[in-house]
Amino acid sequence: MSTSHDTTTTQRLRSELVAAIRNRGTFQTPAVEDAFARVPRHVFLPDVAPETAYAPQVVVTKYAEDGSALSSASHPNMVAAMLEQLDVRPGHRVLEVGTATGINAALLRELVGEEGRVTSVEIDEDLADGARAALQAAGYPDVQVTCADGAAGHSDSAPYDRIIVTAGAWDIPAAWWHQLTPTGHVVVPLCLHDSGLTRCIAFDRTAPDHMVSASAMVCGFVPLRGTAESSGGSVALAEDVTLNVAPGDGHDPHAVGQALSYPAQAEWTGITIDDTEQVEHLDLWLATTAAHFARLAVGPQARQSATVTPTLRWGGATLHDGAGTLAYLTLRPVTETTDEIGLVAHGPDSAAFTASTVELLRRWRKEHPTQPAVTARPTGTPQDQPREAARIARPDTTVTIAW
Repeated sequence: MSTSHDTTTTQRLRSELVAAIRNRGTFQTPAVEDAFARVPRHVFLPDVAPETAYAPQVVVTKYAEDGSALSSASHPNMVAAMLEQLDVRPGHRVLEVGTATGINAALLRELVGEEGRVTSVEIDEDLADGARAALQAAGYPDVQVTCADGAAGHSDSAPYDRIIVTAGAWDIPAAWWHQLTPTGHVVVPLCLHDSGLTRCIAFDRTAPDHMVSASAMVCGFVPLRGTAESSGGSVALAEDVTLNVAPGDGHDPHAVGQALSYPAQAEWTGITIDDTEQVEHLDLWLATTAAHFARLAVGPQARQSATVTPTLRWGGATLHDGAGTLAYLTLRPVTETTDEIGLVAHGPDSAAFTASTVELLRRWRKEHPTQPAVTARPTGTPQDQPREAARIARPDTTVTIAW
């Protein structure tokens, strides 16, 4: 049993976390803020100190044999933002795909109230068992936690007013369509390019075979496991440097893998951005506009040695020609609040490729796209999107992205 000192400490830490999220402007409704003020996060993270449980950070709770994360407690600010996207109301029936620690299920239970219902699906039995025990201990015994493949949803408790996915998804499985009410909402971190580029999208269902995005946020999540796993590709460029690519984009893996053997050619574009601009979707615009988009994954050793220096702002956004030349985005400060976009190119055709990429970036600056318009339909449904929209066909759902 916790001592009064322990209770006082955890209450203080919880209040500090709520204040930190509020100060970032993430809370849009009193309901979500109140839920954060009530859920005891430390009960769901018993293996870490309370200071860590309530810190504004990701807490990895399960690792694969290779050291990669299999499950985690997501960053609290991202959790709050996704709950605001979901727009849960008292009395709603909610399906959560990816229980993990159970923290999010507890927050959902606070939002749906006594008349609502929360069903959560977790693929790992040990995580499902731990979440059930934590939910019971925290005072949420009526949250249903099922061990199953989340791609199948949970038909026994369907239909759902809201579906929220707390892992990176490659597709919107048919089961989610079938189990969602006619006017339901889905919030899902959806992979929009096989390099791993993902956005957390809030979809509103507008017809039985049609969903449209209400918002899209930059995010990073542990990938969904099971039948809906993603299938990206990668090319090793150097020790600790990998280029994540779309497997079917026609690139020559050997030629691309030799790109860093050519000297770097830097080009500053004269395009400046400031801290107030909405430029977070530049990488997605490039992915939907350029012929060959990829993302550089750079480990700590390569960053320390400055083997390659992509900006973290757009997750290693890189363009390549498929034949051994690539150019990645970088930034340099101009003033305290302004940066200039630059390119660093490697490969046999660096000069020409850099010039064409600069022109593409100037087009982006001129058009100034901010939020993508993302639509989803079951694969095989007739599409009525603009001709210039990018189309991503998955087994169950076809997504289109326009600007």
